[in-house]
Amino acid sequence: MDYAAALPGSLILAVVLVLIVLILIITVTVYYLYKIISSQRGRRHTGPEAVINAIGIATNNIDKNASGFITIDSVSWEAINNGEEPIEKYDKVVVTGRIGLKLMVKKIKK
Repeated sequence: MDYAAALPGSLILAVVLVLIVLILIITVTVYYLYKIISSQRGRRHTGPEAVINAIGIATNNIDKNASGFITIDSVSWEAINNGEEPIEKYDKVVVTGRIGLKLMVKKIKK
């Protein structure tokens, strides 16, 4: 009879442990699903088209139809000014296109 009396307490302990494990599994699953879904909301372009419409900063003066250098996300690129006005150092520029590895940019008006 002693053995039968201990069974309900063991059963309650087993149910509590199963519930704790299930809650942990559900929590981890929901967390990873959230991370996967939120990672898909960023910029979807990769490769050459990723820099089109990107904002950069000129690292030197660039005359109209001349080349110079800009940085986008701390990466230096050679750029050609195809805008209507010259670009001065530290001006913000927008990428309008590209030719090979050179970016076509124009100054963002303040």
